[in-house]
Amino acid sequence: MKVTVYEVGPRDGLQYLPHTVDTKEKRLLIKTLYDAGVENIEEVSFAHPKIIPQMADAEKVFTGKGSALIMNKRGFDRAVASGVEKMNIVFSPCETFNMRSFRKTRSEMIFNYHSFMNKVPKENVRVYISMAFGSPYSGFFDDDMLRTCIRDAQLFGNTVVFSDTIGVGDKSQVRQMARLALKESMIPALHLHHKGDQSRPISLVKAGLLAGIKEFDSSIGGLGGCPMVEGSGSNLSTEVLVRHIAAWGFDSGIDENKLDHALRIVKRIKEPEILVC
Repeated sequence: MKVTVYEVGPRDGLQYLPHTVDTKEKRLLIKTLYDAGVENIEEVSFAHPKIIPQMADAEKVFTGKGSALIMNKRGFDRAVASGVEKMNIVFSPCETFNMRSFRKTRSEMIFNYHSFMNKVPKENVRVYISMAFGSPYSGFFDDDMLRTCIRDAQLFGNTVVFSDTIGVGDKSQVRQMARLALKESMIPALHLHHKGDQSRPISLVKAGLLAGIKEFDSSIGGLGGCPMVEGSGSNLSTEVLVRHIAAWGFDSGIDENKLDHALRIVKRIKEPEILVC
């Protein structure tokens, strides 16, 4: 069975770094990931440069192949002008997170997306439900709230990505989210974080596979997390995910040896050379 690995390092990973990464290095990382067999990459976001300075060069970084995170009409217009066809959007059942991150309630965000995202084919849109597994502000969410969020996601895309933003998810939640999404004829996917031990998110990947989920986000070298939430931890590492997928007898289509080339670039990006004058 083919399992889709959705690489988010160039966007979700790099935006977390405190220093600016050179545009050429970003493009080299993306190219190296494609060369390793990664077919799906979230390359950039078209956020305001003052909010996410790392993404100020999004137009120059985007290769024409991957996807981009879109948060508002201005970002959408920039993406379209850059030739972006595959787009990701996000909202949360946690209103505190929505207000802190986007200065809008969930309902206001849905209304905002309606003004431009209906122009994009649903098969080209992934909708992220941030903090789906639980929030430090609101606790856990019941099935009714998750079902409402899935139906909101259904307005824009065919794929709903359940994000364990603070790394608290368990297997029963994975099974339930898969069931709820599939019942609404949505394609379920997982975006998982950890706080140093990747065995928990890997166990959730396995639970997801058993529940019918075939698409999983990861970040090369474990880059990133969520800059809007303190203590969100790191993304599941692509190299760890790919290794386990192969060990379980599934096919990701990714060459682990070639993935090592991308890891070397990540190490260089994370530890830039310090010039002493």
